[in-house]
Amino acid sequence: MERKANIAVIGIHDRGEKNPEKIETNGTCTWDVLDDGTNVIKGDESRDESGEMVVTSFRITPSKVKMVRKGLFASVMVFEKGIDHVSTYNTPYGAMDMKVKTDILDVIEEKNHLHAHVKYVLEMDGQVTSNSDIQIDVELV
Repeated sequence: MERKANIAVIGIHDRGEKNPEKIETNGTCTWDVLDDGTNVIKGDESRDESGEMVVTSFRITPSKVKMVRKGLFASVMVFEKGIDHVSTYNTPYGAMDMKVKTDILDVIEEKNHLHAHVKYVLEMDGQVTSNSDIQIDVELV
C-alpha cells in the first residue's frame, strides 16, 4: 500500500575542486513496501538545481539502492557494495557511460522511517568524476 511521506536527500560530491558541492533536496513522495521487502519510493515531480523538472525514484533493500532520475538529464544508478554497475547518463548534449563503484551502503529500516547512506566513486567515460556521499531519509507524514 502506497503511503505519503516526506523525503530528504543530501548529496556531497567531491570533484577535486576547492570545496565539495553539496546538494540538498526536500519534497514529498509515496512509499510502498513490496512483498519481497523492497522499499519503493516515488518522488513527486520537482525542479532540480538547474530549474528543470525531474522525477526521482528509489528501490531500496538492505543490500542495494537503485536510483532512477527522469527528466532532461536522466540516469539510472545502482549501488551495491563490492559490485560495479555501468549505465548511461542521458543529457540534451548526448549520452555518456557511467560506472558506479560503491564503497559504503548502509540501510536502516524502521516502521515510519527509512534511511540509506551511500558512499561511491563515479566514473564517466573511464574518468573518475567524483567521490560522492548521499544520505536519503524517508519519513511517513
